[in-house]
Amino acid sequence: MTRLRLAYIISFIFFIISAFSAYPQKKRSDLEREKQENQKKIAETNRILEETRNKKTATIGQLNVLSQQIKVKNQQINTYEKEIRILNGEIGQIEASIENLSNYRAALKKEYAKMIYNTAKANDTYSNIIFLFSSKTFNQLIMRIKYFKYYSQARQKQAKELEKVTDVLISKRVALYNKKREREGVLLTIRQENKNLGNLKSEQENTVTQLSQKETELSAELEERKKAIKRLEKLITDLIKAEMEKAAAEAAAAAAKNNNAATKKTAIKKLAESEYLSSTFSGNKSKLIWPVQHGFISQRFGKHAHPVLRNVMVENLGVDIQTNRNEKVRCVFEGTVMAVAEVPGMNNIVMVQHGEYYTFYAKLKTTYVTVGQKLKHKDLIGEVYTNTDELTELQFQIWKNNEKLNPEDWLLNR
Repeated sequence: MTRLRLAYIISFIFFIISAFSAYPQKKRSDLEREKQENQKKIAETNRILEETRNKKTATIGQLNVLSQQIKVKNQQINTYEKEIRILNGEIGQIEASIENLSNYRAALKKEYAKMIYNTAKANDTYSNIIFLFSSKTFNQLIMRIKYFKYYSQARQKQAKELEKVTDVLISKRVALYNKKREREGVLLTIRQENKNLGNLKSEQENTVTQLSQKETELSAELEERKKAIKRLEKLITDLIKAEMEKAAAEAAAAAAKNNNAATKKTAIKKLAESEYLSSTFSGNKSKLIWPVQHGFISQRFGKHAHPVLRNVMVENLGVDIQTNRNEKVRCVFEGTVMAVAEVPGMNNIVMVQHGEYYTFYAKLKTTYVTVGQKLKHKDLIGEVYTNTDELTELQFQIWKNNEKLNPEDWLLNR
């Protein structure tokens, strides 16, 4: 056996050993992170669901939580199914390497047996001496001595190589057994998760059935919500209009007083601050912190179907975030408190200006800020209100001057 072939064989063995390295491990770490995030979401929605269950009858809040749990549970099952696909790929690779190693080991054994046979056949001291001393030249004698030495070394190397391949083959079979056991565990988890998902869907259907029997009450609640949204929208548009008119008036006054250096300097400074805030706020799109630490979006931005009432569309100027009782509300970005007010149907509201951008926090039980107060991101604004249905929900909006923006495009993805 040549040295080149031996080097190739050793390289092949090490390639087989390292077949399951960085790429699958990276994929696995991604899946573990997904599973942990989903488990956190499930635990969070479980807490919120328990709070809404304090109310004996079915509520929209309960339906929201159940819908969110079904969504997260589907994500969790999808993550486990990805893991199964990775495991199947790894098992396939191990099985292929076992087959290759088995074939190679069989060839090695055959070659080694042949070598042993030839050695035994030639293991005649008298014949070896005759073979050596029948050399016609001294150089031929030296070459024959070297041949015997090389053949002995080759046999030893062949034996070690066979032993090494056998060890690798054993470790691969152990790895295969462990991977298959791991796959069985994940499949068992998927079966259990699908069972849990079925239970959630049954509970969701029962909740929808109960709520459908309260159509008149739900329709009345929807009408009240529409009125509250209109009142809030009017307040917001009036406040923004007043602020824009004020800024325009100040700019005109400053232009008219060009000879007044102090007035001009103040106007320029104020404009620079506004432009800076607008620019930095805009640069943090999809990076803003959530206005509450816990919770999920229970009603999205824009128009969508009512979760219970048929052929009824609802419109949201921002997003509703369902959360825990007594949850604190945080400012999502530095700015100045522009308004603190009470709007029927929306409870207390806080409006914060960030240059030409504005954030609104409604359905607050209490507020902690005053008009004109400077805020940094994460500064506390107030506490979310819990209604008689045990629903704790924040209404959050983002505007750019008169334009309504989808908050989901601006908040961190979680």
